[in-house]
Amino acid sequence: MNNGDMVSGAAGAFQGAVEALAGALPNGFVELGPGGALLAFTRSQIPALNGIVSTAPTPDKAEIGLLGEKAAAQARGLPWSIRLRGEPDAEIVDLAAAHGLTTLTRQPFMLLPLEGARPVPEFDAITSVRLLRNAEYETFATVLGAAFGAPPAVITSLYTPLVLGRPFVSAYLAEVDGVPAAAGLAILTERHVGLANIGTLPDYRRRGLGRAVTETILRDALAAGAHTAYLHSTDEAVPLFERAGFRTEESWASFTA
Repeated sequence: MNNGDMVSGAAGAFQGAVEALAGALPNGFVELGPGGALLAFTRSQIPALNGIVSTAPTPDKAEIGLLGEKAAAQARGLPWSIRLRGEPDAEIVDLAAAHGLTTLTRQPFMLLPLEGARPVPEFDAITSVRLLRNAEYETFATVLGAAFGAPPAVITSLYTPLVLGRPFVSAYLAEVDGVPAAAGLAILTERHVGLANIGTLPDYRRRGLGRAVTETILRDALAAGAHTAYLHSTDEAVPLFERAGFRTEESWASFTA
């Protein structure tokens, strides 16, 4: 597999993960456009998981326009987004703006081939990382909310016991002396693992907890048959993931309100 195939495969796995999340919810909505772009609504308060995902190297303007009209009808006051693998041109910028999506950000799309054994995560004597039970969804939301400065209700609007109980979703918690300190999420589809929401409470930062959560996810995913890991990062978090072996392969565009 060449590098271009690897990136396209991971992009497709990401789209499949969004589709699977929306499809796991009783009121979720999923529709594919004529060119294969995805319209999906989890109906959560997370704009990145409501709206359009296109993994075409060059976005299809007609398809984005068609799905944009359908997304506006589905939104009903929910925050939503248009996420594109390719670089948007002026026409797509205008299409997004017509729906009030005037904020354009670019996200590094990072990949890591999972080959051979992963290093054992390094913990001190009072630190541990474990899988969360689906009934612990409020703990997950509390940690991530504090880590990212978001109300826990935003997290629980998607990561309900039903979602955390799905076999392709794994939530992790890092604890220091039994106290929740960091968390992260893995979504395993198509032999790819997507990492999301790796966050650490402010009082516990710079102690390697994010790296420990990341490495635990990667080891478990490799054992489960995944051959590639991917994630969308912020610019600030890129060095953390580079230390785990990830490399930025391309930049995605995201339109939000």
